[in-house]
Formats: sequence, C-alpha cells, structure tokens
Amino acid sequence: MYSKKRMAIKGVHSLLLAAGFILAANSECFAQALLQAQDGFIYVPQPDYIYVDGNVGVTEGTFEQFGALELTGNWTNLSEHDNTGFSASSTGEVKLVGAAQEIQGYASTTFPNLSLEGYDTKRLIVNSKVAHTLNLNNIELDVRGNDMWVDNSAADAITYTRGYVNTSNAPLGRLLRTVDAGVSYVYPLGGGVQYKYRPVTATAEENGVLAAQFQNYNADDDGYDRMRNIATNSNVISDKFYHVVTSINGVNSADIKIPYSSSEDGSYNGLARWTDNHWADAKYYYSGPEAGAGTDQAAHYRLQNGGAHILALTDTIATDNIFVVSGFTPNGDGKNDYFVIKGLENYKFNELKVFDRWGKLVYTTLYYKNDWAGDGLEMGAYMYVLRVVNTNGKERIIKGDVTIIR
Repeated sequence: MYSKKRMAIKGVHSLLLAAGFILAANSECFAQALLQAQDGFIYVPQPDYIYVDGNVGVTEGTFEQFGALELTGNWTNLSEHDNTGFSASSTGEVKLVGAAQEIQGYASTTFPNLSLEGYDTKRLIVNSKVAHTLNLNNIELDVRGNDMWVDNSAADAITYTRGYVNTSNAPLGRLLRTVDAGVSYVYPLGGGVQYKYRPVTATAEENGVLAAQFQNYNADDDGYDRMRNIATNSNVISDKFYHVVTSINGVNSADIKIPYSSSEDGSYNGLARWTDNHWADAKYYYSGPEAGAGTDQAAHYRLQNGGAHILALTDTIATDNIFVVSGFTPNGDGKNDYFVIKGLENYKFNELKVFDRWGKLVYTTLYYKNDWAGDGLEMGAYMYVLRVVNTNGKERIIKGDVTIIR
C-alpha cells in the first residue's frame, strides 16, 4: 500500500500479482506478470502511471484512472456482470505498448482513452468502447468480427498517422462512431490480404451512431452474389472490395464518401447497393476525381434510411459482340433444342447462371458450351446472368430472359 501521492490502491483484494512484484518509485508503479482488479478498485491519480510488463485483467474490480496505464501484454475483462473496467469519471489513458496484443474477455471494456503503440497488430476479441479518444498511431487494429465504438462525438476523437482499423478478416466487425449533425467524420479503414486503405467519410444530418466496414475481398465470399444484379444492364459489380455503412441509432440521412484508385481498383462509373437479395442501382449517387491517400476518385452516396447499406462500385460496359437467343424448344427434333449464346468464343472465360421467376438457381456452369436443354424444367420464362472475361482480363455481365417452349 502506497501513499496517494504516489499510488493509492484501495480495497482488500484490489491488486493481485500472480508472480511478480510492485515497486513504487518517482510516482510510478511497475508490475511484472499479471495486474488484476478483482473486487475492489485501483486509483491512478494524475500524473502517475502504472507500467505492466505483462497482462492486465478485470473481474469485478474497477480502475478509477486519471494517469496512464501501460502494458505489454493483453487486456482481459472476465466480468460476468457487464463491468466496463473503468469508472465513468476516468479520463486517463491505456497504452498498449508491446508486440501483438489483444483486448479480450467476456465483457466489453470502456476505455477512457486508448492508444495503440509498440509494434505489430493489436486484435479485438470482444466488443469494446472508447469514451474519449482512440489513437491508432502507426498500428493496425484488427477487430476480428467485433465492434470498436468511439463514443466521443468530436471529429478528432480518432487520431492516426499510418494506423487503421481492419474489418476485413471477418464478415462482421465494425468501427462505430457517435456523430453530431453536420460534422464530417473519417473512418480510417484498411487492411486485407493485399493491403488497401479505403476509408469512409460520413456527414450525418442527425445526431446518432454510424458504423462502417471495408471488406477488402470479393463480395461473393459473404453471399452477396455479384451476378444477382438488376442494376443498369451490363453493370459489373467490383470483385475487389465492398463497404458497409450502418445507421446504428438516430441517423436517417447522411452523405457517405468512398474513395478508390482508378489505377489499382479499376475504372467505375456507378455504385450499387445490395437490397432484397440482389444488387440494384444505389440512389442519390455521384462520383468524380478526388485526391486522397493513395486514391484519385471518390464515390458519394446519399444514405436515406436506417439499417445497413451494403455498397459496391460498378462498371458499365457494352456487350455488342454477344447474342443470346430469346427462347428455345427442347423437344428433340434437332432444331433449336438448346439455349444458344453466340460470341462466347471471343472470351477466355464465361460463367452462366439461370434462375426461375422466384429467384431460385436452376442451372449454373463454367465455360458454357451451348449444351443446356432446360432438363427437368417447366415451360416458361427464366432469367439468365452471364459473366464473361476477355483476353485482357476485363469482365462483363449480361442479363436477360429466356423462354423454354415445350
């Protein structure tokens, strides 16, 4: 037990060291191994700080922190009663200063201020919140399918140099920000197997909470089939990445900006939104040249309702060397027995999908050879989606209806 001038630790079992010691010197507390707030609370006055060369764990104890808490290991909240770890009055800073570190446990921690330092990726294994500021510095925060929420509505509540939040290692996991109407907020999103930095900028018309994701991979991987596309004919949904912007609470209208690189990502002239189990034209959209960090274009989208907005860039390309028959008669007479698509020989790859009027997939194949006779299907109209790739690697999508006549 130390004097409050240096370090005040209150509660019978408030400080537990598993295999180490505490040394107080010059208003500092050094701990080796494990520091745990068990059922009392640890008081850290400003400008004092605790340095832990190891892990910090919370069960039902509480940190009342106004100084700094630095640790080289993991932060773990094992509370079974939603203990957030810090008192609401805390204004201190938690610094992760080691190598690969994790924020983990059963319950969500609300850090007063959180700074990612040291080196290597920091990982989020449980939903977490920052009450005041999140400083990414040069570090990647991999949310691993969990939510990181910055509750301070100041525009600069998230600071970074080359740091970013990676949501791409799981289909879930978001960066949330509490927002004020009329203020522009940056969501520094990046990562992926082949790293890209593709942030989101949002300006809401109402106070509330907005979340954003950048998924740096093909939308097909998460079940958003790029061939289920009712947008303007021949629109190609980008296979590079997609974004999700979600109104969590309060926001009904917002301007969303998604930057991209025309040289790295490709040329696009449209934006699509996944809705009602298909891609459709995103309304209230425009795009144009706009310089950014590694980007030179930006798509702007007008969010007009709550919930999740799943957005992907699109490209419209002419397909005047493809001819698809409008119907065929598979009766075995040797005439017009198959669904014929002329011009496939001009492409190095093709994929064909056919759906019934309820949207059920009834036929699919790669490298179609004009040999489908509609086996087992009733007479009627069906929708086809054809994807072709030319010798330069450029992709095209052709959609339409074909009628089986028996």
